[in-house]
Amino acid sequence: MSPAGVSPAPALDLERAAFQARRAARAPAAAIRRAARSGSVRVAAKQDGSALTAVDLEAERLIRRSLRAGAFPPGAAIVGEEEGEEEGSAPWRWIVDPIDGTLPFARGLPSYGTLVALEEKATGAILAGAVHLPALGETFWAWRGGGAWLDGRALRVSGRAGLATAMVSTGTPGQYRRSGIWRLFPRLAAAAGDVRVYGDAFAHMAAARGALDAVFDPDLALWDFAATRAIVAEAGGKVLVRATGRGRGHDVLMGTPAVVDELAELLEFRA
Repeated sequence: MSPAGVSPAPALDLERAAFQARRAARAPAAAIRRAARSGSVRVAAKQDGSALTAVDLEAERLIRRSLRAGAFPPGAAIVGEEEGEEEGSAPWRWIVDPIDGTLPFARGLPSYGTLVALEEKATGAILAGAVHLPALGETFWAWRGGGAWLDGRALRVSGRAGLATAMVSTGTPGQYRRSGIWRLFPRLAAAAGDVRVYGDAFAHMAAARGALDAVFDPDLALWDFAATRAIVAEAGGKVLVRATGRGRGHDVLMGTPAVVDELAELLEFRA
């Protein structure tokens, strides 16, 4: 038994799980690119106010089909942003975001991505994950203990020593407001060397590859960061998540450890 009294899941080939995540994340890429080139993507609002297109639904179906075809791990559940949870008999579940950044996608901006992660259900640990950025043709992946990779090249976070010279990306004003932390935005703007507002998985992967030193992304749902947290952590980064009970439920801070540590104090992440 684990210290928390939870029986660990059986041993799993995590490299194989990362391969399955990578294949599934790439599965809808052609359909997404084709829709983006059409320039006529129609956007509707979901009940929570987030954006939805017909392409999100098609992409999630293609991802689910890929995961079922791979049948690994056998019996794993699948939970997706658009179609809810498909129960499974195994101690793991796949977490899917078919298009992270639907509004940028609909407007022809290249920062959207497809995210697939494998979670151990009993502990909430993310064991493997993949992110595909269709507009850029890049695929990132990681598995616990196996490092983080971009199209076969090992990734490392920047290693920046401090916040004063760091380039940090953060969320939109709307994200801050939904999470109830608008007061923190001026602190970040004053303390960081350079603050950008790059969106979604694009920013998270920029932190994993060291192009950004840190990302503070408020008001995220689990599928918005399950895969990216695994990749940033395996690239040597630090990831902090706090549950908010508001909006989509989570504020996420990730990047090179020294910068994240400074930001954690500034942004009121409590131990």
